[in-house]
Amino acid sequence: MVLLASPDLASAREAGSSVGPLAAPAPWSAPVAADRNGRRLFERFIEDAAVTPGGFIEGRYVYQNLKDGTSHFVGPLIAFKVVKDLETGITFGFLDRHPDSGPQTSGLSALDMYAKYRLPGSGPGRFALGTRIKSPTSDEGKKFGTGRSDVELFGAFRADLEAVTLVGNLGVRHNGDPGAGLPEGKDSLLMGGGILMPASPRFTLSLEATWESKRIEGAKSDARLTVGVQTFGPDLRGGFRGAVAFPLSNGAPDLAVILGAFYTY
Repeated sequence: MVLLASPDLASAREAGSSVGPLAAPAPWSAPVAADRNGRRLFERFIEDAAVTPGGFIEGRYVYQNLKDGTSHFVGPLIAFKVVKDLETGITFGFLDRHPDSGPQTSGLSALDMYAKYRLPGSGPGRFALGTRIKSPTSDEGKKFGTGRSDVELFGAFRADLEAVTLVGNLGVRHNGDPGAGLPEGKDSLLMGGGILMPASPRFTLSLEATWESKRIEGAKSDARLTVGVQTFGPDLRGGFRGAVAFPLSNGAPDLAVILGAFYTY
């Protein structure tokens, strides 16, 4: 039996090249460091050494089951790169509280602004330094805030390894004193760490532990374990994020749920 070779195969043979079997597609590997800056923490999105490649906009909903009731928060989180290794952003929103005793209250939350700079480096691990400022735009009379500005300074570390990303952060926060007749504001320490696991080009699992000492006299420290997922759409430009936070101390909510839809540009 005589087999007729295709023109392309015949040309290859005439050119003296060999044609072997078709190569199997290469297995997927975790994204390189530069591709992971859009894969972010939930509780400490700001205190992260990642810098978004362009812009990051997320519409976020947060539910908290508190010791004395429940709260609902809806608002945007906006982050963008100013220049190389410099990210800034803002978050604010609408807060609705349902105490176990007393009337329901709702109104604007405080406005948080931040900026951070990622220190130069070429290895898989990078450090960043930043500041976060809370502007007292919330309704003090509804106990949505102290009515004073808060200032936070923090450092962060992020290592994008071949299979996982390791993160850590440490900071100090000056909490404004609400004044006479109210509990005294206390400067607080905060720290956290976690792991991001890119299971596929579109899907990331996250495990994050956070702790902050008490912000006001008589309160308790807030420690949480947050488990989340982030998924990108087919074009890898946007997607959805969701997480559940469990208490590790008496000062943390009994349960917290974070849901978001984001877009990157």
